[in-house]
Formats: sequence, C-alpha cells, structure tokens
Amino acid sequence: MSPKPVLVAVVSGDKPFLEQLLSALARSAASDTRRRGDFELQFVSCADTASLLHLAAERGALQAVVMDVPGLAEGGQVPELRRLRPELDLFLMVDDEGAGIEGRAELLDRADVSPGQLYRQLRSAVARRARTPFADTLRDYVYSAKDAWHTPGHSGGDSLRDSPWVADFYQLMGEHIFNTDLSVSVQALDSLLEPHSVIQEAQELAAEAFGARHTFFVTNGTSTANKVIVQHLLGSGGKVILDQACHKSVHHAVILFGAEPVYLPASVNRRYGMYGPVPRVAIDAALEAHPDARLLVLTSCTYDGFRYDLAPIIAAAHQRGIKVLIDEAWYAHGRAHPAFRPNALDSGADYVTQSTHKMLSAFSQASMIHVADPDFDEHRFRENLNMHTSTSPQYAMIASLDVARKQVSLEGYSQLQRCLGIAARLREGIERSGVFRVLALEDMLPESLAEDGIRLDPLKLSVDVSASGMSAREVQLALFEDYGIQIEKVTHNTFTVLVTLGATQSKVLRLLNALQKLAARGPVAGASEASDVPVSALPPLSDFAVLPRTAFFGASREQALDCEAGGINEELVGAVSADQVVPYPPGIPALNPGQVITREVASYLLAQYRSGNGIELHGLVERGGRPYLRISLVEQGLTPS
Repeated sequence: MSPKPVLVAVVSGDKPFLEQLLSALARSAASDTRRRGDFELQFVSCADTASLLHLAAERGALQAVVMDVPGLAEGGQVPELRRLRPELDLFLMVDDEGAGIEGRAELLDRADVSPGQLYRQLRSAVARRARTPFADTLRDYVYSAKDAWHTPGHSGGDSLRDSPWVADFYQLMGEHIFNTDLSVSVQALDSLLEPHSVIQEAQELAAEAFGARHTFFVTNGTSTANKVIVQHLLGSGGKVILDQACHKSVHHAVILFGAEPVYLPASVNRRYGMYGPVPRVAIDAALEAHPDARLLVLTSCTYDGFRYDLAPIIAAAHQRGIKVLIDEAWYAHGRAHPAFRPNALDSGADYVTQSTHKMLSAFSQASMIHVADPDFDEHRFRENLNMHTSTSPQYAMIASLDVARKQVSLEGYSQLQRCLGIAARLREGIERSGVFRVLALEDMLPESLAEDGIRLDPLKLSVDVSASGMSAREVQLALFEDYGIQIEKVTHNTFTVLVTLGATQSKVLRLLNALQKLAARGPVAGASEASDVPVSALPPLSDFAVLPRTAFFGASREQALDCEAGGINEELVGAVSADQVVPYPPGIPALNPGQVITREVASYLLAQYRSGNGIELHGLVERGGRPYLRISLVEQGLTPS
C-alpha cells in the first residue's frame, strides 16, 4: 500500500527565502527512511495568505502550514486560516517571540530555522494526529493472541465458535467483535474510569480536535452524558432553564437530581409537524426573570437540523453567572468544516454533549462530553461521571471514538465537503421528481423564529411528500419494502434523510431512482388523505406545584383520564402529575412530574389516545382498555415558576 500524500504549505512573500527553505525541506524528505510509511510529506509553496486560504479550501490533503510571518505583508492572517481549517498543524516563523499570536501553534525563530529539524517536527505533528493510541493498543493486544482466563465469559469467542447451537452468531458477528471485547483485567488498555495512559491520550487528542479544554469518552450515549453534566452542576438541587423540547434525558436528570425546572415553550411549525428552537425573546425573558438559575440547556442542532445563533444567548447567560450546556447530539461534525461553524464551543458553551455515532464513524452509544468551563473541577466531574459509567466498558466502542476523532482531524474537511456535494445532488434530484421536494429553512421555520438568526444543517434533508397523495409513513414503507431503503424519521407529511460520512454516490442513485418511480405512480389506491392535516400543537405549559423529583418518587395514585360519559375526567383538572407523559412523535413532554394538569392538557392527551394516528403516549397507564394518569399525593408547596 503506497503512503498517503500529506500536503504541507510553506508560505512566504520572500521568494529567495521560500525557495531555499523548500529545497532544504525536500532534501530532508528524500533522505527520510520513514517516507515509505503510512504517509509522505509533500511540500507546496504559497506566496501570500490569499493563495494559502484558497489552497486550504480546495485541498483536504493539506495537514500543516509553515508560515513566514515577517515575510508576509499582511502579517499571516492566522485567524482566517483557523476559521477555515482549525485542525491544521501551524508552524509560525517569527522574529519577535511571536507577540500577538494566539491559539495552538509552534513558534520558530526565523533567523535560526533548521530545515531538518523542521521536517521532523512537521512529520511528528501529523503523526501525532494520525495516532489512535487506544485503538492501536487494542489492535496490538488482539494480535498478540494472549490466552484469556478472565472475563468476559465468551473468552474471545471461544465459547461460541465451535458450538453446534450458537456458532452461527459467531460467524455473523465475526471474530474481532469478540476478541476485542475484553476486560478491565487487561491493564495495558487503561481504565475509562481513571485513565492515565492510552485512554487519557485519546481523550486529549479528541479535546484538541473538537476545540475543548477537556474531553471525556462516554460509552452509554449522550443520554448519560447529559445526566452527568446536570448532576455535576445541579446534583444538590437548583434552578435550570431548559427547552421544553430538549431530549428526555435532560427531563430525567431534572427528576433524578431534584432540580427546579423553568421550561421554555417549544416553537412549532404545524404544517409540517416540526418543533423548532425556543424563540430568542422567550430565552431572554427567562434569563431576566431567573437570574438565580445555575444552568441553561438548549439543543443545537435539533433532530430536524435547526441551529441557534448561540453566541449572544450564551453571552447573556454568562453575564448572569449561568452555565450553559448545549446538546449537540446531532452536530458532532460541526467543527470540521466552515459551512457548519460556529458550533457550540466556538460560541462559548461551557459543556457540550455529542453523539459521535450519529453523523460520524463511531459505534452506537459512543459519545463525548466536551468541557470549556473556566471553573471546571475535574476531580468532582470525574466522580459524577463514574457514577454512571460501567466498570466493564465496551472496548470496541472506545476504540471507535478514537478512530472517529482521527478521521475528523485528518479528513473531516474533505469528507464533509463530499457530503455537502451529495446533499446538493439529492436536493436537485428530488426536486426533479416533480412530486417530492426538499424543504428550505423558510418552509420549516416557525414564524416566531423568523428574526432569530436560525440556520439549518444542510446534511439533514426534510422531504415534503404532500403532492404524492401518500403520507410520509406510506412513503417510508414503500422505500423500505420495495427498494430496500431505510430513512431516518417521518412526520405526517415529511421524511428525513441524513447525509452522514457513510453516504455514497451509489446510495444517492438508488434513492433518487426509487423516488422517481414513486412519483411516477401517482396517488395509490387507499392512500392516506392526512398528508396536509396540520399537527395539533402541544397544550400550553402549566405551572409546577412540586419539584419533579418529589412528585415522581412520592406517594401517588392512578386516576382515569376519561369519564364514563366519554369526556375528560374533571377530577384530573388541577391535580398534579406524578409521571412524565410524552407523545411520540414528537417526543416532547406534554406533562412532567410535579406539573399541574390543566383541562387543555387532559383534553389533548385524551384526543391523542383516541386518534389512532400511531402516536405513542409514553407514561400513560392503560388499565382494562382505559387510559390512566399517575397523580401525586404530595402536598403542593412549590411556588410556580
């Protein structure tokens, strides 16, 4: 296998100096016996930063830059380069100790540059990012073929391989899924709970790649990551301002840790059944009304791809001493290409959770916590994290996080450039069907967000099926059953396609071909007539009578949602819910523990229960074919927020 070409740009307006340095670097490369390894440095010259920025935008293979700052009339334009390609290794030749240079960069004395040493530094810098310290160690251990007299009991798959009953499962999964499933007994693989070697190094490389001060690997998903952060900041109680439409893990954390919630009402586009970000005016009002809050939690981007203009929101929270957690479960790719920036860390968030597995190349449940909090107490945080982390973590999952970080660092820019091209091709092809269409931001955005600077992730395509005569569910089933295509999700009249790093041109061709054939069918016999029916918005948020934790864990009884006459049970109105009741989709709580049940809430839940529209009501109790709610018997004593 030939070594991968790695471009290094050498930038100087001093032509004789540039030519001399390039020649010396080329000689060092020619004499380097390691050039036949995994990668080979190739040098290219740029006379000014304009040509460098063009090169950085066009060539994903560019991995490092040597910049002769005194030899450039414009002073190098380092911030512009960092905005475009923050992952690049940067070497700055200076003549005044690098005054004014901020951020990660290696400084060189221009008058005393040793080309041989510079070449070695360049190669070492790229090699460092190309390392996967944990995955490399795991691979080496597997290939060393040690005998296992420790957990797990399958012992590298030996318990299954020759079994007459379960060997088929071993064959399905492959030998390496078993022999990489190891135990904490293997000390060479470090400890996820108290890392000090290869896991620690892998997390440090991830922090650098994603722009954090600290990064922690999580092997049971962003659901746990969110709970860890809420526990760290609010484990002893306190007020949290959070989006009503945030992930249920945050709602669960409020229950678990006795926090006092201030819910921000979700915006809704009723035509397409999409819940958007909280309007900026509502966030500002909550920050103003609750300066004693300790945490603000928002989701950016959302499942549908909506992204907040985060910087002013975070700044407003910080002015009041409020920490900010941004759930970026759907946006782990946000730093790797300028089309997706600024992300939450760029915008000043204190804590960011990311599902590395959703859009990047990690295994399911593999997530990361990124920390930029200037008041961060690492010891306390790790103790909180370890309360939720298994003492028997899945090592293949940790390795996948290490590898996903490497890919983002070395080829994230080029891969996302490719994904943007695929998304553009999909948009054009779907529009050509004449029946299906990809919604633009203006179509999807609730009116209340029109002036809030909301942006849309271009890799999440929401497709309107209204003109097809079919519901989105019917389109979803046809794609799956007739064409072997599985899409991400549906509303009543839209389906969503995710363009991830695993998207290929062949998949694009098959999807477009399938949609063209579905469009040519015309309305099918028995097709749903519900595609243009607007979504019933969630009822208004009601007050909290007691803390969610108090209501959930306290004394309770079950009360029927309906009455014998068929309407709502009037005895429920004014009672306090002991459970979280979540219509799914959209997955946003209509009731939380401790919340007063209003007539509007009860009517909404009963209508959804009887609708037969496929909506699940998580948290509703069914007894003898009738719906019941669990009602708190705890004395009401919380001042409503």
